[in-house]
Amino acid sequence: MLLSTGPDAIVLAVSDAFSHAFSVEARPVVGVSLYDLSELALVGCESTREALRGSIALVVASGTPDCVILTAEYGEHAALTEAKCSWRVEHAPVHDESGELVCVRQTVTACKAAAEIASSATLPDSELRYRTLFEQINQGFCIIEMLFHEDGTAADYRFLTVNPAFEAQTGLVKATGRTMLELAPHHEKHWFETYGEVARTGMPAHFQNEAAMLDRWYNVHAFRLDPSRPNQVAILFSDITEQRNADQRRKRSERGARAAALLAEAATRRLDALLEVVPVGIVVSDRNGAIERENRMFAQLWGQHHPTRTTLADLGSWRARWADHSTRHGHALELADWTTARALRGEEAVGDLLEIESFDEPPVRRVLLSSGAPIRDENGEITGAVVAQLDITERIAAEEELLVAAKRKDEFLAMLSHELRNPLAPIASAADLIRVFPNDEPRVSKASAIIARQAKHMASLIEDLLDVSRVTQGLVQYEFEVLDLNRAAADAIEQVRPIIERKKHRFSLHTSPGAALVRGDEKRLIQVLANLLINAAKYTPEGGTIDFTVRIESGNVKLVVSDNGIGMTPDVTAHAFELFSQAERSADRSQGGLGIGLALVRSLVTAHGGSVYAWSAGPGLGSTFVVCLPYLEVTHAGLYRAEHPTAGESSSLAELKMLIVDDNADAAEALGMLVETAGNDVQYASDATTALEVVERWRPDVCLLDVGLPDIDGYELAGMLRNRAETAKVVLVAVTGYGLPQDKEKALAAGFDHHFVKPLDFKSLLGVLGEIASPKK
Repeated sequence: MLLSTGPDAIVLAVSDAFSHAFSVEARPVVGVSLYDLSELALVGCESTREALRGSIALVVASGTPDCVILTAEYGEHAALTEAKCSWRVEHAPVHDESGELVCVRQTVTACKAAAEIASSATLPDSELRYRTLFEQINQGFCIIEMLFHEDGTAADYRFLTVNPAFEAQTGLVKATGRTMLELAPHHEKHWFETYGEVARTGMPAHFQNEAAMLDRWYNVHAFRLDPSRPNQVAILFSDITEQRNADQRRKRSERGARAAALLAEAATRRLDALLEVVPVGIVVSDRNGAIERENRMFAQLWGQHHPTRTTLADLGSWRARWADHSTRHGHALELADWTTARALRGEEAVGDLLEIESFDEPPVRRVLLSSGAPIRDENGEITGAVVAQLDITERIAAEEELLVAAKRKDEFLAMLSHELRNPLAPIASAADLIRVFPNDEPRVSKASAIIARQAKHMASLIEDLLDVSRVTQGLVQYEFEVLDLNRAAADAIEQVRPIIERKKHRFSLHTSPGAALVRGDEKRLIQVLANLLINAAKYTPEGGTIDFTVRIESGNVKLVVSDNGIGMTPDVTAHAFELFSQAERSADRSQGGLGIGLALVRSLVTAHGGSVYAWSAGPGLGSTFVVCLPYLEVTHAGLYRAEHPTAGESSSLAELKMLIVDDNADAAEALGMLVETAGNDVQYASDATTALEVVERWRPDVCLLDVGLPDIDGYELAGMLRNRAETAKVVLVAVTGYGLPQDKEKALAAGFDHHFVKPLDFKSLLGVLGEIASPKK
């Protein structure tokens, strides 16, 4: 019979022999729980049902066979006619091909000799009653008599009879008539307790347990044979030590395998994480060159949608050239040259320099440093290859830029030597002339003039060098103020007018209709414009055209210098503002100079928050240089409203009375003049005491307070003004050299309404004053 593995033991199939033996039909039985088949003597009473239930459950749980001996009322059946009968019921697991338990096979064998055990009253000779049964089974079997203490607890048991397999199963010899404690003095207590419970209750027991003193494990069925002899218990048992040890070994092996798998999985995860974060492209190939694995960086280098590679031949569609500056530099890689191919041949493949073209759209060119190594098995056979590729495109570009910079430096030193020798030659000649003709006044006068001019020229060269050094190192002290670039342009033109007139250039100037206001250092911005004009004049042939335009556009003041001179190639245009690039503009040295003027222009413009760029249509087609500086629109309105009022318009700032408190008289006066140009009334105080006196009699609308005053600091003064009823609503503006966030928080906490950091941003200040004046207007 086949039974399901569930707790109901559903009948899945019945053999013909079973149907005949128990006079049941297969069809009505299939699909019914074994325990509901009341017509079967096997399950005719609760004790047999429980014994079967325990045996089947043990097989399902352990996956090992089990056996139980049952005695029950049987009834009339075709194959068996005895009034009573005993059965040997074997349960065995049935597994599928994958090793999964699918059902339990039940085999029932009628044991007449076993039945006679239960009916010893009819057969007086016990040896004859049991001989057949004992010889048929290889399981140990014995009948014991339980011995109890006076309090009813189990004390020991005596062996009444044992079968031939008993000795092999237990290792105990001559057991009949002796107690267990005589044979094994330290036998575990739980054995006595279990058998004592069977004797007392008559309930059979089926279990597996260890007999430590016998160094064995047993599968045991214990049951009471005759209610009239309650202290006698029959025990059918099997030595499962080897089976259990095998199970333990298997479980340990499984645990070890699971632990090893977990360790391998953890190592794989760590390797995966490492491969994904390293800035190196890594690809692993099999022995045929097919990609088995690649990391994220490799996909980025070659393109996310690069072709799948199944053999080395597929590399024919991958594009790479040698970039090692050898005789093969620039040649496409042959199939055998690829790092993977060489590693698979067991060759050294370290440090290949390749220029690749990715499969991106559009393709991207990169320079890679490629290295590879073979992967070998335990026998040393090559089974694959791993290749690492590092993107060194930026490093190669930087090295090339360094080479270009070094070349420019060498050219500059050559130019510097030439430029310094030029004035030295006439100076030396003039000195010789004075030495030869010391009394020839006209010659001495002329020679002195030559020396003076050339010395001035040398001083100008040296000053240019020092100037660019100071600017590039950030050592220039700027004096920022609001100024009109229209006027600055006029001053720059005056400086370069001699060279323009000497070369007979046609020059035109176009200024903006209104003031082109910026915040900057007037001297340095005039220097910027002069350098651009000198550059245009030098590189424009005699009689050329130079246009200079100042215009306001998109929030910037644009200064544009255009000429129709020698022009520039795109490469020269790209490096026009770099140091020492003058030599690239012209093959000869007829223009002179050190090539640092435009570099100085860029540094100064950048320091003013602006930008500069150059453009040329090509050699011989002239050049255009454009400087962009932030336009001060608000400052323009404030400074020029008083000078150029419109009809019916009154200044929104004209009503403000402002007190400037600063112990630096020059700084206070300069700020006051700017504020006055916007139509405001200004008074000054050099310390807190004077400020309080002025406030008392004058009642200003705004107080600009320097925080670092000599007697009382600006924070304390602000608090005093806030605490006075007559000045509580005065707008207080802190002017300080401290610009950290906590400094602003401290000023606002002290009572200031606004916080400005020196040097003062006049555009922002006028914006604040406009907001204050608007309500008054």
